[in-house]
Amino acid sequence: MGDLVRALVLCGLLSGTQPVTIMGLLLVMTGARPRPNGWAFVGGAFVVESGLLLTASLVFGATIGPSSSPGRLFLAIRIALGFGLVVIGVLLRRPPRKPAPEIPESLARLQGLTPGKSFVAGIVLADYQGPVIGSLAIASAQVGLSGRFLALGLYTLLATGIPVGIILLTTRSARAHDKLTGGTAWVMKNRRRLASWVTLVMGLFLISDAAIGLLSL
Repeated sequence: MGDLVRALVLCGLLSGTQPVTIMGLLLVMTGARPRPNGWAFVGGAFVVESGLLLTASLVFGATIGPSSSPGRLFLAIRIALGFGLVVIGVLLRRPPRKPAPEIPESLARLQGLTPGKSFVAGIVLADYQGPVIGSLAIASAQVGLSGRFLALGLYTLLATGIPVGIILLTTRSARAHDKLTGGTAWVMKNRRRLASWVTLVMGLFLISDAAIGLLSL
């Protein structure tokens, strides 16, 4: 149970701090309807992230023994993903070859969306890494349905709770909304550095967590 909770908490942090998802949330909230757009965006991300893990809990939960070959393979995959994140984090620390636009072209179209389109944007920009890694952990954890739901709840608390916290902090007053504009500009300006730190830390956490799982077998 403890291993599954630790893995799902880590996956929740990975999803809740996903740089692209956070940048998308900030951009959809820069229009005339920041609160509805923000809630719609987070709702779309929630449907993907927690929906995938709920399906894994109901269908694949405890179907693979942790000491079996597939169970060991899942841990190896988590280590490989962790190393991949570390490599990406290191590469992001290098200065870009050419000046980057203030807002990436792929994200610029998120400004001025309606709540309905913000919901779709949340689905597209949701984090898929965390749910996939969490699904692997659920499939190989010998934990009952109630335990899997507890771990899923902790995942959702972080994966959805962190973006919700951003909405609440930035829409509580007109002054906070003004700070949102300045904060969004700062995030866009420093997006490579922020993404580098997030991916480095999450990658190292994934490696250490999976290594602990392998050593405990």
